[in-house]
Parts: sequence; C-alpha cells; structure tokens
Amino acid sequence: MENSGLNLSSEQKVTVAEKVRKEPNKNYFISASAGTGKTYTLTNYYIGILEQHEQTGESDIVDRIVAVTFTNKAANEMKDRIVKEIQKKLESLSENDRAYRYWKDVYKNMSRAIISTIDSFCRRILIEQNIEAGVDPNFKIINELKQKKLIDKATQRAIQLAFDVYDAIESGENYVDKVTNYLYGLTTERAKRIREFSDELAKSKEDIFRLFEVFGDISNVAKKIESVVTNWRLELNESKVSERLLEVFEEAGGALRAFRNISLIAAEFYESETLDNFEYDFKGVLEKTVKVLQNSTIREYYQKRFKYIIVDEFQDTNELQKKIFDLIHTDNNYIFYVGDRKQSIYRFRSGDVSVFIKTMNEFEEKIKSGRIDYEMLSLNVNYRSHPELIDYFNYISENTIFNNHVYEALSEGPNTSKTTNNKSKSKKKDKNKSQANAEDIALNDVSQNISEILSTERDENIYIHEVFRLRYPELYQKLWFIRKDDESNPAFSPDSNDFLPGDLRRVNYITISKASLLENTQENGENTEGVGLDGDNQGPGKTKKLKDVDERELEAFHVAKVIKSLVGKEMTFYEKQDGKFVPILRKVTFKDFAILSYKLEGIEDVYREVFAREGIPLYIVKGRGFYRRPEIKAVISALYVIQNPNSNYYFTQFFFTPFTDNVEQNSEAEFQNGKFKIFHKIVTRYRESKGQGLKKSLFQCAKELTEENELPENVDKMIKLVAKYDELKYYLRPAETLKLFVKESGYLRKIAHYPNSSQRLRNVRKLLEQATEFDDQAPTFFELTRLLERISEVQEVEASEISEEEDVVRMMTIHASKGLEFNIVFLVNNDGVDRAEEKTFFPESEDGNGRYVYISQFLDKALEKFETSKVTKELEKELKKLLEAEVIYDKTEILRKVYVAITRAKEMLFVVDLQKNKNQGTPAIKYLNPKGFEEKIKIISSLEEIDKIAGISVEFVSEKQEFAEETSIQSLRDLENAVDEGLIFSDFTPKAYKRYISPTLLYGIKDEKSDLESVDESSEDFESADTISITSASNFEASKAKARLKALNSLLEKASEIARGKQIHLMLASVTKYEQLKLLVEQNVLPEKILNVHILESLFNESEKIFSEWRLAKSIEIYDEKLKERKTYILFGVPDKVFLKDGEFYVVDFKSADLYGEAEEIERYMFQVKFYMMLLSDLGKVHCGYLVSVPKGQALRIDPPGEDFLDEIIDRIKQFEELMSI
Repeated sequence: MENSGLNLSSEQKVTVAEKVRKEPNKNYFISASAGTGKTYTLTNYYIGILEQHEQTGESDIVDRIVAVTFTNKAANEMKDRIVKEIQKKLESLSENDRAYRYWKDVYKNMSRAIISTIDSFCRRILIEQNIEAGVDPNFKIINELKQKKLIDKATQRAIQLAFDVYDAIESGENYVDKVTNYLYGLTTERAKRIREFSDELAKSKEDIFRLFEVFGDISNVAKKIESVVTNWRLELNESKVSERLLEVFEEAGGALRAFRNISLIAAEFYESETLDNFEYDFKGVLEKTVKVLQNSTIREYYQKRFKYIIVDEFQDTNELQKKIFDLIHTDNNYIFYVGDRKQSIYRFRSGDVSVFIKTMNEFEEKIKSGRIDYEMLSLNVNYRSHPELIDYFNYISENTIFNNHVYEALSEGPNTSKTTNNKSKSKKKDKNKSQANAEDIALNDVSQNISEILSTERDENIYIHEVFRLRYPELYQKLWFIRKDDESNPAFSPDSNDFLPGDLRRVNYITISKASLLENTQENGENTEGVGLDGDNQGPGKTKKLKDVDERELEAFHVAKVIKSLVGKEMTFYEKQDGKFVPILRKVTFKDFAILSYKLEGIEDVYREVFAREGIPLYIVKGRGFYRRPEIKAVISALYVIQNPNSNYYFTQFFFTPFTDNVEQNSEAEFQNGKFKIFHKIVTRYRESKGQGLKKSLFQCAKELTEENELPENVDKMIKLVAKYDELKYYLRPAETLKLFVKESGYLRKIAHYPNSSQRLRNVRKLLEQATEFDDQAPTFFELTRLLERISEVQEVEASEISEEEDVVRMMTIHASKGLEFNIVFLVNNDGVDRAEEKTFFPESEDGNGRYVYISQFLDKALEKFETSKVTKELEKELKKLLEAEVIYDKTEILRKVYVAITRAKEMLFVVDLQKNKNQGTPAIKYLNPKGFEEKIKIISSLEEIDKIAGISVEFVSEKQEFAEETSIQSLRDLENAVDEGLIFSDFTPKAYKRYISPTLLYGIKDEKSDLESVDESSEDFESADTISITSASNFEASKAKARLKALNSLLEKASEIARGKQIHLMLASVTKYEQLKLLVEQNVLPEKILNVHILESLFNESEKIFSEWRLAKSIEIYDEKLKERKTYILFGVPDKVFLKDGEFYVVDFKSADLYGEAEEIERYMFQVKFYMMLLSDLGKVHCGYLVSVPKGQALRIDPPGEDFLDEIIDRIKQFEELMSI
C-alpha cells in the first residue's frame, strides 16, 4: 500500500496494517470505513501473530487463533489471503533455512485453522462439549421453512393456553387442569416453567384482555410473539416489565406482562420441538453455546485454548454474539475487533449497532485507565473509489447523513437555520426561479435547506433524539460523523487526462418529475394523448399514455436511457496493477452497472419489464421469491381449483388469472372490463340461487351458464376444462395432470403476450420440472397442493438463462450489495419511506443490570385505549426516556443504508431523485442533500440532457411492440412438446378410477388423526371462510368466556384438543410395554388417570404382538349409475394401537376428548374404530375395540361391526361423491 495516512500522526511512517502486524499482542478496536482495506489489515494481523511465534517455532499457534466473520464467503476469502501470504513466505525462503520448516508446518496446520462464521464456531464448541452440553453430536440445523412452521404452531398453542387460563378463571374452573393438558410429552423442567408462566397469567387474568385491547386483534399479537421467539429468546428470558410502568400505568404494564409470559410459553413449546429433539435454528446454536460457556470449567478451557480472538464485520454483531466473545476473552488473551458502525444495516436480523458503539466506549475507558494493551485505530485510506467520489462521501456523510446538527437545529425551533456545512457558508436560496437556469431549479428542488425538509417531522425527531441523548450522551455522539474515524483519504490522484462521456461528473443526480415532463411536453406543443410507454403489466399488448405512466416506470425508463447512452462510450477507469492505480481508457459495458434499491418489492417487475423493452440484459440478485411470481401464482391457483373447484375462494382466484384471458381483446377497456362483467354475471347467478335456498358454488353457477351458452368461448372452455381435470386427477400422476392442464388451457400462449414473456415462460418451465420431482414426495394431487403451499413460504430463485457473471446490469437491494463494489452505481427508489413498524426490543433497565421488554409505540397506543389520570405529560416523558430511548437505533438505520449504498461505487455514482411523496415521512433522498457541493456534481433534469450523453434522440415509445419474440416462441414450443399431446385426447374410462377414503374424510372428523388420514379434498367453501374475520378486543369485552374461546379457535389452525392429542399420540406411539406407560406417567409426560384404564395393562403385558399406527387398506368397487362404470375406492385407516392377543385383534384408539361428552362426537369416534376393525377383519378375527380418553382415564368398549357395516360405508361414499359433484 502506497499511502500511510491511516489515522496515525504525521511522525509515524507505518500503516495500521503494519502496526498490528508488528504488535499483535494487544487488544485492538479498529474502525474501517468503506473500501479502506479491512481484510488486508486483518490478514496482516493474523500473519503478525504467526511471525511472532516463528522465534519459538510454535507452529501449532494456528490452533490458538479463532477468526470469526459473518458469511462463508468472507471466511473463505480471509483464509485464502492468509494462505497466500504464507505461500509467499515459503517462496522467499530456502528449504535449508530454519524458518522454512516453521512456515511449512504452519501451512499444513492451516487446514485445521478456525476461520469460520459465528454459527460454525459455536457448532464446533457444542460438538466438542456434547456430553457436558447434553446434546447429540449429530444435532441438526433446521431450515427457515421448518423454523417458521414450528414457531407458528408454538405461538398458536401459547395463545390458546392463555385464553384457556382466562376462560377457566372466568367460569370458575380450575385453570391448572387446563394447563396440564398442554404439558403432555414435555420434559419435567419445561413443563414446570410453563406452569410458572401460566401462574403469572392467572394472577392477573385481565392482563390478557388488556394485551389484545391495545393491539386490536389476535393476528397482530401473534406476529409480535413470533418475532420475539425467532430473534430474542435469550433476551426475553432475561427481561422484565418496568416496575415504574407498572406503578404509574398498571394497564399498560399488565399488558406487557401478559405479552412477556405468553411469549415465554411459546418459546418453551418451540424449544420442545427443536432443542429437545437435538434440532437447532441459528439463534438456538448461539444460545446453547452461551449456556455451555457459562460452565466455569468449559469457559476456562476455551479461555486458555484461544490466545487470539479475531472478529470481522463487528458492526453486524448482536449482544448474544458479543456475549460469546466476552466469555472467552480475558486479560490473558487478545481480541481484535474490526468494523464500521456506519455500515451496520442488519437490525432486522438482530444486528445491533449499539454493540459496536458500546464496545468503543469500553475500549476508551480501558485506555483512559492506563491499559497499554488496549488500542483504538482507524483505517482512513479508501482503496476502492475515485478521489472525486471519496470527496463526495466525506462531504455528504459529515454534512447530511451523519450530521446531528440537523436535529439540534430542529430543537431550537422550526424556523431556525443552523449552519450544517463546516467547510463553507450556506448560500441563501434564490426564490426567483424565473431568473435561475434549469440546473439551479433542479438543484433547488432536490436540495432544500435540511431544517425545512425535516420540519414536517420536527416534533417526533426532537423527541427521539432528545430522549436518547439525555439517557446515553456518550453513545449518542458516536452515532454521528467523527472525523478522525470516518473521514477517508484517496489512495491515488486522478490522471490529468481523466475522461468521462459528455459533461457527466463522477457524481450525478438525476431528477425526475412527471409533472415537469407533462408541462414541457405541452409547452412544446406535443400531443400527450398520443405519446406513451409500452409494457402495462396489467394485460397483454397495452400501450400507455404519458399521463398514465406510473412514476416508478418513469424512473426505470430514465435509468435505462442513461445506461444505453453510456454503453459503448469510452471513459477512464482505474485498475490496480502491481500496487499502483493505473488509468485505463475503455468502453463502458453492461457489467459495469449496478442498480441498488432499499427494497425490491414494488419496483422489481417494473425495472424488469422496462429493461426488457429497452433491450438491456438485467440480472436481479436475490429477487422476489419464485412462488410469488404472477405467472407461477396463476398455475398454483389452477392447482387449487382443480383440487376443489367448489371452493369459491379458489375459483375466484383462478378466474382472474391469464388462464381465462381472451387474447383477441386488444383494447385496454376490453381487457380491464371484460373479466369483471363475466364474473359479475356468475356472481349474479350465484346470488339468485342463494335467494332460492339453493347452495351452489360459483363454479356450479358458471357450469350452468356454460350449458346455457351465456359465457364467452374462452371462459366456457376453462370451465369445462376444470370440470374435466377435476375427474382426471384421479387417473393420472399429479405432475402429469398439471402439465396437461397447462398445455390444453393454452396458458403458455396467453402469457407469451405479456411483457417479458421469455422470462415468464422459463419460470413456468421450472415449476413444471419441479412438479415432476415432487411426484415422489406427493403421490396424490391433494398432497402436491399442500407441498407446494409449504414450499412457497421459502425464497426460491427464479429461472434465468443469464448469469450474474455475464455482461448484464445487476440489480439488488442495498443489503445484498454490502461488501461488494461496482464501477457505476445507480441508487434508486430514494423516494420510498420506511413504514413505521411496531418492533419488540429490550431497553436497559435504569441500573444497567437487566432489560425491560417493550414494543415501540406501545405507550402511545395504551394511552389511547385506557383512560388514566396518573400519567401526566411529565410522567409520559419519564416513561419514554426509560423505555423508548433505543428506538433511535431503528430510526437512524436508514442513514447507514444510504452510506452503504453510495460507497459501493468505484468510478461513478448516479443518485436518482423521483420527485413525489413530498413531505410524507423522510425518504432517503432527503439524506443525500448535495447543497454546498453543487459545483462538483452534475444534475440531470431532462431527457434532453441524456440526449447529449448518447448523441441520439431519446423519445417515449409510441408504437406497440411484439412481446412474443422469437426466443419466447421457441421456449413455448419446447414446453408444449414436452407434454404427450395424445394424453389430452385419450379415453381414460378403461383406467382404474381410484379415490382414497378414510373415516376422517367420510365422517368429517377433525381430531389428532386428521393429518394421518387426510388425502383428499378440503370441503371448506369461500362462503363460510368469508365469515371468519379478525376478532377485535371489543368482541372479547362484549362476549362471554365461551364465545371468546370460539372466536379464537376460528382463527387458529387446530383446536386445542387436536394439539394436545398430537402430543399424546407422539408419546404413545413408541410405547410397547406397560412399564413404559407407567414411567411416562411418573415423569408427568402423561396424565396419571390413564392408568385407570385397566384393560391397557392386560393388553400390553399379555399380547403376542403390538402394532403402532398400523396403516391398513382395503380395495372395494362401487358401480356408478350415472357414468355406467365401476369405480375403485381404497379404504384406509391408521389405528393407534393394534394388539394381537390369543390369536385375536384388539383395536385401541386414544383420544383427548371426554368419552361421556357430546354424543354426536362420540358416535363419530365409534364409527372410526369400527372402520379399523372392518379393515382388520380381512387379516384375522377381531375381538373388539376400545376408545380411550387419556386425560380422563375413560375406556369405551366397541364390538366389531356387522356385515351391514360395509353397506353403510358404501352409502356414505355415494353421499360424499354426490356432495363433491354438486
């Protein structure tokens, strides 16, 4: 490295990298701004450690160094760099040198060097200490999909338990019995904790009501609990509710207390499904490691084992991770932190900038106390970006992004204008725009005085900043620009022949105003009605007028035009060769560009379609989930409607997809209105039939209209096709059914008329290929729909024929760009405003010994809901100071995102200002105010200025383009040819019709066995589903206990008996001896009353064989009078236990219900057991069956069914078929 100016005094001639290499036996805290050689410095520190131990020949020192970073890519890069440096050492030495043997041994030992991610490091500890930690060394890390499902389930059960406690107390019952029902299958310790949390809920049952009163409905509370269980379990365990809040505002404190207890119960349920089965999520691995390291013997072992602890990307650390480092760091070993607080942008993943700035404080205190083994350094030379860009980064960071004077000015009054530029005085704004040139006008639009820009949120910003500054003055200062740490110097001087196309600068602002565009067009006498942009994503082949063009599309259009104008033009790039930056004059390529956005949602499709129209190859990195693509959602909706056409919900979803498009309709009015008119006709028929007392589905009404020739041909064909495949799904494998439906419907040709059709067709191809793979996992059509539904919750990359490595423009979020660099960067979507989210966090208690649990905006909501005279304005301020100070970390994250985004640029930066949403929130563009830096940037405010760059005329497209290009057509043909067309016209009647029939299906039983025995249609209709609404807190207040519980259950996936029953079955499935049953009772896993069922002792002890969840099946044929054909049905069932005793079968089915309860429910259960006995009768003699209530200790004997039972089953099957065909 040529430059040494890395925050060392002028007398020092060494860089930070050289210093840490020379003096590795120190604790270092290094602030590293963007592009300042962080990895290079870290590598030098590691090599310095190795060099120091060369004198003693301790090549095993590698085993005493642990280096932690936050991605596998970064870990591999770090290790590669270190290994290359070691190789250089070996190459510089003779094999006869004594040092050669040392470095050769070090090189060999690097294969076992601990350079990894934090979770890999923790996993290593748990495996090494598996016995002491009490974990299986082969434990699994669960994926995001499984974690989400388990947390959702745990949250539902916790909320159910809370309402069971409430209702039991309300109705005078013993809530303890209710809680006990939730504890089957849990460990003694976990069950004990849940009882304790339930006792806390019971002490003040009104807390439960208050919680839902504040947040309005169950779903809001559930989301917050899920977030806490996902991200904050350890913090939750260590938290409490503020005593001061409980003292002065009991209703609010009580609501938070209920929230904490329900969340703790949900965490216990979740961990019972994961940790107790030796399965961990990312957070679980870290939490377990902390617990293991709290064992003094284990902790001391690792403190002695690791002499050097290196932590990369320290700004992305959270308190849990920092706790791990603190546990193994002592005065006898050394820690090396490197990071940049300005780049801490992962708060949504629990990354916490406060950890970084608090650690800065810790180091400062150590140094002040005289500790010479602690040192703080800063990397200040930017080796990434052009000097003009670095100048801009410094200016905009100090004067706008990280300038706390903005808020100090606000606190003095709305009209106060404080100087924010330390380098030059601010000039007064010229109010007479008619005398200003176009560039001045554009600049004034984008760069108003900061205090004026933020005045709409003055009070809120004053409050947030004053609260934090009062409580944490030292931390507050570190949120802002600190020149010694944050100002960067260039690594080279620009070449005198530095060349850029046109009159562009290294920093450019593009201002886009739709109003100005329309005004200019009218002033020039152009007809705005006849000028437009193609690519309306609402339908095929539409042309939009300028006044109808979405502003985001205008933004994408301008970006596309600038890129097209630059590609092929020459400009000066700087490349590092032999340690020096060399100017290279070359042509600009697509690969030079990166488009960065704060989020892709809402803009991704617009850019994709505009760029496709402009002929620009675009690769979207980590774009929208594959299953959220509209062309994929349409196919999945077709799957659902084939599965259950009589569901009004599925039918409506399917109707408004391209499947029912009429490609002959070309006018915009026809496309937008046509479907709604047809659907209105179907709905009218539906209402008429409902008025006549007939219960018909929308699909049945559509079939009637088809028979009457009342529907257009394209819709008529789709209705008949759905009816056809509703039957064919029983003859064909699921994937084949899907492929045939897609082909015969003409779906591919329909989406070929949409913008970016080539991409859409590739995505459909990928889905069909995946469906084929799913055949093995989902042998029935119903199971395929359920599988795809679960998979759709996981991010899946879309299909693509281009890769990121090709000559393409890349688009990604700012988060995805972190750690990367690009020659030319466009920062877009700067007008967007982050939605204020109600986040749960854990502020420090007054004494610093512990944390409070709190939800942002909670106090304001509580004050709105509960009338209280206790909370004066002064008390409110006191509570907010106590509880809301840390909101500042969320509020300032947008600043750090802006900094990360602009510093990705190596050669050129374009900041796009889409001028809309003024005075609505604080969009990012307001933190990029260039006032005072005008002379060094270029403002592009019109398409004419883009003309000058390109040397060509830039116009809006006014003619319709053909979207079904040759590549799309070829892709379409390939897909269609992959399907056997002969199958479409085949007669399937000779094939065996098969439908699987279980007792749960025939009798509509909804219990713990439903999942095991469900393989066919869901009978839920849209009409009934539509009546399920979010239950507000006012509903709970007005209704009685039972009504409240009923409303709750309507929102949850399973009733509480089902959840408890599943736990019972989970434990009983493995029981093969009566002694095991007794042991489970002794361990409080099963209720004691089950031992009152004395027949179980006889069956377990005296049977020759015991079968658990035996899957029984029997094939029967039934003649269909309408179709004049025989149909095959597979009767199947899964009894809990089958005992073979004295040559006869005994069937036992366990239930969580009261066997002396509702007669209709017991009748269903008896039918279920008789069904099992009928299936068993083909295998041998059946003695009898028993229904056993596990919680109540009841047993009900059931005699084997008679010969007429099969006739009853056949009658029920016919009734079921008739119901499904209505």
